[in-house]
Parts: sequence; structure tokens; C-alpha cells
Amino acid sequence: MKAIFFDLDGVLINSEIMHQEMTREFLEQEHYDVPLERFHLLIGSHKSLNPWPKVFEGIELPISVEEFRQRLRAFKDEKFKTIDYATIVFPEVREALLKLKKRGFKIACASSSNIEYIKTMLQSGQLFSLFDLVVSCDNFERSKPAPDIYQYCQNYFGFAAEDCMVVEDSEIGIQAGKRAGMKTIARKDYNFHLNQSEADDFIDDLNDLLALIDKPC
Repeated sequence: MKAIFFDLDGVLINSEIMHQEMTREFLEQEHYDVPLERFHLLIGSHKSLNPWPKVFEGIELPISVEEFRQRLRAFKDEKFKTIDYATIVFPEVREALLKLKKRGFKIACASSSNIEYIKTMLQSGQLFSLFDLVVSCDNFERSKPAPDIYQYCQNYFGFAAEDCMVVEDSEIGIQAGKRAGMKTIARKDYNFHLNQSEADDFIDDLNDLLALIDKPC
């Protein structure tokens, strides 16, 4: 193994719970009767996939889906101003990444989020400088679950697919890693019942990653 490509949300930062909590507060404030579990469909998704119709399938809203999205975004933007992003980085991440760097691995952050969000999160957690490459699905015609972003990372470093590992949490992300022909590891989900069944192996946190890499095939 020569390179490891990490998703951001749910892998490096514990942001999925934060997003779901913000959504819950918004629903309660606006009195929208939408099950919070419906918003789990957004985890790992990219705007190009447009999962919103499934979120509201069978539910009548007093406003359009687009207006709902805009209001939710504005609500979250205000909430983001009050958050210390460093506090949502998983506690083991920086040390684990430093160990991987010391071992000579090339590492990339490859996320479906927009690049400004990615940079803000990584910089706040003092992680940005550790990555050899930071890239967003916004840069590609096809987002995850298509393999494009991970194939780009592979080609950037000039390695074969079998020399690269992907660390993901969502079903969509895991599918992207597998379709790129790379060993794909899932950070275990204990909150959202994500389908991680296609992953090659599982870790509880990044401290488990080196042991997994060193494990005989």
C-alpha cells in the first residue's frame, strides 16, 4: 500500500451528527413534519445526485423543496458561525495521519463537499498541511458513487489501483472506492444505520488503520 484516500465527513470529522442535529432544530423551529431519518439519505451524497425528492417522498410540504433547501442552508450557515470546527475533528485523526506520513504513505482528502467547506474543516483541525492532495467532487462531471475522484487521486500520485486504499463511511463513498478498484475500508457507523456491506474491512477509528495495513493478506 502506497497511498490512502480519505473521505471527510464521518471519517476525519464527526460532522454528520452536527448536520443532523441542525436539521432537527430547523424542523422543530419551522414545524415541518418530516422524519429526521429521511435526511440520512443525504449522507455522503453530492448535489448532482439530487437525493431531495426521496427525502420528501410521500410528504406534502407547505413550500417548495427548493425553498426548503434554501431555508435549511441559511439556518445552518448561521449555526456554523457559532461552531468551533476543531472540536468536531475525531480526536485520534491528527496523530494517526502523522504516523501514516512518517511511514511514507501519500494521503489525500477526497470529499463530496464543496472545496471551501473542506478547506475550512481541515484548516480548523490543523490537518490541511498533512495532506498531499485535497480535492472535491465538484471538480468532476460524475460524483461518488462514480469512481472518478478516486481515480484522479490514483493518477495524481501515479500509483496502481491496488496500491491505493480508500477510507469511507457512507454507502455512496464505499461504492466509489470499490468501483475504482481499490481496497475500501469503512469507518464503522453507529448512528445512522448506513449500509457499509460492500466495504472490504472495518475500523472503529484511524488508530486501527496501520494495524489493518500491516495485517497479512
